[in-house]
Amino acid sequence: MESIRKPSRQQIPRKLQVSVFRRDRWLCRWCKKPVIFAPAMKYLQHDLANAGYRDLAYWRPAFDRCGAPLLDELAAAIDHVKPFSLGGTNDFDNLATACNKCNTKKNNTDAAKWGRDHPVKPIRSKFGEPKGWDGLSSLFLLLVERHPGIRVSTETDWLEALRLPS
Repeated sequence: MESIRKPSRQQIPRKLQVSVFRRDRWLCRWCKKPVIFAPAMKYLQHDLANAGYRDLAYWRPAFDRCGAPLLDELAAAIDHVKPFSLGGTNDFDNLATACNKCNTKKNNTDAAKWGRDHPVKPIRSKFGEPKGWDGLSSLFLLLVERHPGIRVSTETDWLEALRLPS
């Protein structure tokens, strides 16, 4: 008897991820909160530590509540509208910006079911939706140039993707 193999999950190219973040204006599709580009927080914490600020909780690789509470909640993630496990693809139209919290909670739930079970609560704002919010990606571009010695290969990929015009 032949075993059925699931398709392997391919890494979503950084350029495609940046395109999705920009299309969605760096707002979570599911809760509408602004998301944060996590690598910017790594470099911000590095700069602050070099300036003498210690024991900061801006960035840790695990995005845990203890070491990176903003990222635990609001780190920018790419979510599949139709989950990959249910046959969803890595096509642009099937990808959405999500905050870390929604991405974790939604898991492999179909978007329609998720929407029914978790209706978006309108965010009341005196001044309307965010304008010019880029998830701190511009901060990343600024700081990554200052510290090429701590840059890892994935951050070089992000750097190239973010430098592309919108």
